[in-house]
Amino acid sequence: MTISVKITQPGAEEEVVKEEPEIKVTYDPKAPEEPDAVVSLKMSKNVDGSFIIKDHDYFDIFLLPEKKRIVTIPKMGMGEGVYQHQKSYLDALMRRGALIADSIEGGMVYGTLQSRLGDNDKLSPLQVALFETERYMKEYRVENQLAKEYEESIEDRFVNPSDEESTEAGEIEPEQMRRKNDIDIPYYSYAGYGYIY
Repeated sequence: MTISVKITQPGAEEEVVKEEPEIKVTYDPKAPEEPDAVVSLKMSKNVDGSFIIKDHDYFDIFLLPEKKRIVTIPKMGMGEGVYQHQKSYLDALMRRGALIADSIEGGMVYGTLQSRLGDNDKLSPLQVALFETERYMKEYRVENQLAKEYEESIEDRFVNPSDEESTEAGEIEPEQMRRKNDIDIPYYSYAGYGYIY
């Protein structure tokens, strides 16, 4: 299987800012001219031949073909919640057969998770990892979009409620006016240092 990879400038979504030749990622010298699959990821190639995939909102993915290793590194300022996203990504690749099952571990740099790529004589482990990474990122984008739409709908519900879910000012009597007796007053009240009973 041959996968075609096109390197573009960061921030260029649809248009290619700088034309660079297409790079075919393959280890088979007799590979066919037409690739079996084309992967669309925001990635760049380092001087040492490794790839950085920047599609995820919380972490970057480093593919190291020479070491047959994949490393996830949190993006700056993302906090503690990044680990769950990294683990989800590596678990998905492991369950799809792109990674060795017992090789997911913490890296030498704080916050990184890494794993070894599977080995096969007929398939390139790098191509399988790229193919499965794109598949995971497509699923992540859909889930992320649904979560954003849900948050926006909740916010919109509070900021611009419908007529059925809102009342006019003065329609409901203030709490102080509704409490006529001492019995209606709660048995505790909040103070700056805690609750007074």
